[in-house]
Amino acid sequence: MTNEHQDPEPTDEVKALTADLLDRLALDADGQPYDDNNPGTWAEADAAEPEVVRLGQARFKIIDADAQALALAAGAVEDGAPPALCMRVAFDQAAGQPQPCAGQYVTLQADEKVTLIFRVWITHADLHDQAAPDFGADAQRDPVLYALQPGEALLVQVLPQEESEAGQ
Repeated sequence: MTNEHQDPEPTDEVKALTADLLDRLALDADGQPYDDNNPGTWAEADAAEPEVVRLGQARFKIIDADAQALALAAGAVEDGAPPALCMRVAFDQAAGQPQPCAGQYVTLQADEKVTLIFRVWITHADLHDQAAPDFGADAQRDPVLYALQPGEALLVQVLPQEESEAGQ
């Protein structure tokens, strides 16, 4: 007889969560995001205070509830830093679902009084963006980053002190 403890396998309901996807955008006087393609509005957009804008509800499934190795490889956490909740998730790819990108925020309602905030640190699409800088033929990507598959992202919990620092 062994005294080995095994965690129960989470149900599909637990793995599939609903969240609000948020972004911080500079808005014009009409409450609309500035047109990035119009150089005449760039100075005004830079001077505007970014506001949190709800992008809608997103559904995702937790692929890895403890993605510390991926977070370390992506630069989301530092080696030896206090632990942070980091998850590799797969967002619902159905038509009409918001598709997250790096820098956006996901809020999860843990219960009636507790909301957890996560930053989308990096997505599979971000890693394979054709507009990303080319670091040359000798550049080597950390193999841990290849864990991100299409539709997947690394979420890193935003702690209260980080949240207040970001708003300054």
